Amino acid sequence: MSRNKRLSILTAAEVEDLYGVPSFNESYQRFYFMLNDKELAEISRIRQRKYRCVAIALLGYFKCKPVLLNPRYKSMQDDLVFIARFHYRDLTFRRFSLKPDQKSRIYARVLSIVGVSNWNDKRHQPQLVEHLCTCAESWVEPRAVFDAAIEYLARQKIAIPAYSTLQKIVSQVIGQHQKRLHDQIDAACSQGLSTMLLTLVSGEGQFTFQQLRQSARNFTGTELQKEIAVYHHIQPWMTDVTTVLESLSLSQKNQQHYAERVDYYGAKLKRQSLANQRLYLLCYLQSRHQQGLERIAEGFIHHLRQVKQRAHQMAQERVYRDWQKAARNVSKATDILHLFVDDSIDPDTSFQAVQQRAFQFLNVSDLNSVCRYLSNQKQSAEEAFWQHLDTESTLRAGLLRSLFCCLRFDGTDKTRRLAGALAQARLDLVAGNRLGDVSIDQRLLPKATRPLLSKPDGSIDKSKYEWFLYLQIPNRLNGQLTLPEVIRYRALEDDLVKPEIWKNQKGSLVEGTQQPNISEDPKRLIPRMADELTLRLHEVSHYLERSDTRDVILRPKDGKHHWRLPTASKKHLVNNPFFQQMKAVSIADVLRVVDRDTGFIDDFQHVLGLSSKSRQYEVDLLAILIANATNQGIYGIAQISDCTYEQLSTIQANYLRLETLNASNDRINNATTRLSIFKHYNIQEDILHASADGQKFEAKRETFRTRYSSKYFGTSKGVSAVSLNANHMAVELHPKLTH
Repeated sequence: MSRNKRLSILTAAEVEDLYGVPSFNESYQRFYFMLNDKELAEISRIRQRKYRCVAIALLGYFKCKPVLLNPRYKSMQDDLVFIARFHYRDLTFRRFSLKPDQKSRIYARVLSIVGVSNWNDKRHQPQLVEHLCTCAESWVEPRAVFDAAIEYLARQKIAIPAYSTLQKIVSQVIGQHQKRLHDQIDAACSQGLSTMLLTLVSGEGQFTFQQLRQSARNFTGTELQKEIAVYHHIQPWMTDVTTVLESLSLSQKNQQHYAERVDYYGAKLKRQSLANQRLYLLCYLQSRHQQGLERIAEGFIHHLRQVKQRAHQMAQERVYRDWQKAARNVSKATDILHLFVDDSIDPDTSFQAVQQRAFQFLNVSDLNSVCRYLSNQKQSAEEAFWQHLDTESTLRAGLLRSLFCCLRFDGTDKTRRLAGALAQARLDLVAGNRLGDVSIDQRLLPKATRPLLSKPDGSIDKSKYEWFLYLQIPNRLNGQLTLPEVIRYRALEDDLVKPEIWKNQKGSLVEGTQQPNISEDPKRLIPRMADELTLRLHEVSHYLERSDTRDVILRPKDGKHHWRLPTASKKHLVNNPFFQQMKAVSIADVLRVVDRDTGFIDDFQHVLGLSSKSRQYEVDLLAILIANATNQGIYGIAQISDCTYEQLSTIQANYLRLETLNASNDRINNATTRLSIFKHYNIQEDILHASADGQKFEAKRETFRTRYSSKYFGTSKGVSAVSLNANHMAVELHPKLTH
């Protein structure tokens, strides 16, 4: 296998970190090059002392990482000098080189000392491949398989082989895993489903691959119609898709991994093999179906809450206006009362004629308001609430009904009747776009609400009953009602292992987690962990009392010790003279210097794979990066620069993607670690420090993740991004809903 065709698993910096000679400071040298009696006796069997120093160095390197290295004298020189001074005080030697057979004999002694076997292809590879094939069933991502291989070798006390060997093994495991999936798809996939997948990729059908990938950006009706269109296109095929995926027995991680391949390749998916296209699309359709249903459910709940809020506001205003209007119409009521004592009216005049004359002063609605005013009875806010819902009939019969017909509800024991009514209503609306008489269950209506939903003849108004059913949903999605097809709102039992499977396969499932604490008896595990925590707390307290505590302030109070960290005065942090010595440099110039040293702009490749040695879009790319990093956006940067919005928008769509951003960030991070000053930023040399924190960002556009938060955004919407930073880089970034 040629180098350029090998599977890329680790970055160049990670390969160097694993297979390069470790760099030890003095404390590490003392730790790794210290010998016990067994090691000293074995090393002493080597005749020449300079080779003893080499053996001690290789032993220390192997303790640090179980890899057989091929170090040069220059890379070992500082460690050899330390070993010679520490173990053989009068030893001095000149530069020398190890022959391959000498290095092999020394490593044989090292392996015998630590009790580790050297890697052997014939003896170890079949067992490792078998183990990795089992691990691939959980997660087939190359890095996960590679890490599983390293863990297996550590448990089996086997030295880590060459990187190229592990590349071949991981490629073999992934190939076997995918071949099994391809064969099962060929056997389980129907001809119709295969044709649909092929048509989807080729773009020859009415519903294109681009439309499938487009998702709703916010809760507006136009955007939600995209999700409804996707749902109606893929829903008829979801039974077949689910059947095929169940036959594959894919884990959630693997299904997610293969689904992400579609977004990763994008338009380049056509270049993949037909078998890979079908595998990726089947997983993507399942993921897209779940995503679409979740957004449909969120949109349905959002619009219901908006309607309910508007109805309550309008009801309050309507009651107030009705009361004020009745107060103004009291004077007209006297004219109506005067009709009863008017002598000009013939006694034989019918009451209907008198009534018509009364309505000339006040109409029926205003007259009812005056009657309530005179009897000191305001119009019911609940009545006004339902009257306002009548004005929202377009929303109910349009968007809300379309969203509701996409959702399937289940209920608990207390909401079984409501779930049945919702299911029947869904069937009626899908079949005839109107509720049938069988859908109306008057047992669901509270006594106070029933008159508000009734017609003059005593029957239930179907439009108001439809509103009633919709309004029962949002507040009951806390477990009383569930959506079995929506991950966020489905029952807890749907996320757990089925009881019969757990009963029959409990041992294998626990063993498959490779977590020893899970299989341990909690009655023994919890006390042991509590004792370890208590002991650790005493050790920390003892250390703080006995050692230098300049960084910790101790305050004995009431016989107890209270610790706190010292705080610096703000005057030392703000306008420090140190910063006044620095010259201001523009962000664009900083990016140009970083690009000169790292070449990170080269990682922004065209979406269609077009390669060009010229960097004609370098300035535009820098402008786009600054615009997005400062939350100005390309529209804002176009307003204050000589770059047009159309030009920046085209370049951003072609060059700025998740994979290109990851590649450029990796290059900058790797270059940062190679700087000589990098190690001086570590707080502790032997510990990697990380921190997680949240940031609040106000959003200019309304999306599915934006929420109101008066504390942070006032009357606007925004998101909260929780990031995990380890040393100099962001390890994970999760956008959260802001409340």
